[in-house]
Amino acid sequence: MSIFLLALAVPSFAGKKFTDQERTVIDAFWNLRMELTRLENKADAVNAIDSFPEENRDQVGKLGKEAYLLLECLMTMERYNYIYSFPGESKESRKQFVNLRNKLKEYLEDKSDSELTPEICLCYADITSYYMSYSIKDILFNGTTVKKYQERALRVDPEFAPAMINLAQWYYYAPVFFGGSKEMTREWQKKSILCARTNAEKFYAKTAHSQFLFEMKEYEESKKQLDDCEQLCPGSNLVKLLREQNALGKSLNDYNKERSKLLKSADDYKKKNNINE
Repeated sequence: MSIFLLALAVPSFAGKKFTDQERTVIDAFWNLRMELTRLENKADAVNAIDSFPEENRDQVGKLGKEAYLLLECLMTMERYNYIYSFPGESKESRKQFVNLRNKLKEYLEDKSDSELTPEICLCYADITSYYMSYSIKDILFNGTTVKKYQERALRVDPEFAPAMINLAQWYYYAPVFFGGSKEMTREWQKKSILCARTNAEKFYAKTAHSQFLFEMKEYEESKKQLDDCEQLCPGSNLVKLLREQNALGKSLNDYNKERSKLLKSADDYKKKNNINE
């Protein structure tokens, strides 16, 4: 039996849940992430992220420790998505990721699954992923930690779509001898779409799946996924970018490699050491 059928057959929620008020704030930030893709100017996106706590001051002020730490991390990661190419920002961002990773590690220490939300487990995986993106050495040393906490998030909540989206990416990028698998990528992406609770979760699940399908040369289905994304967020510049890159015969992965020296270095490293996908 497929592990995915087993997961669907055991929908038990092992961890704790955020309050309804905390969930509203977190969902609002996820929705903001999606809406930011409509903006042309990166500085405007950064301002919108920085303004979120003040514009939602009453609700943010009522967040518990875990929800507040999660929001702080989400804001830092999303801000970095828009500023990493700004001159002088890389070194400062590295410090922020180191500090947040330490705060998360301290918070998670000695806590059982039942004492945690799936969001905070995934957050540790994500912050580690951002932290290790500065060097090949960190990628090799911390890659298994990322997967471990993505899987822990799904142990806490087997239907937590954001963890599925990111775990699918882990399987996509990991070399085969480390456990990478394109088939596992496909399966987790498909399940993430089915389990998405909100339009924002579905938007990011489908954009990721569209680019995987494009790389697999399944062009018609890839286009259908992007059409769905356009319906979820009309006027999204991310969808526009993906369409433009796909028209040039490139996926989002190709586009990111062109902008990232580290990803180019990773490719060079794999070729030099005969690491096959």
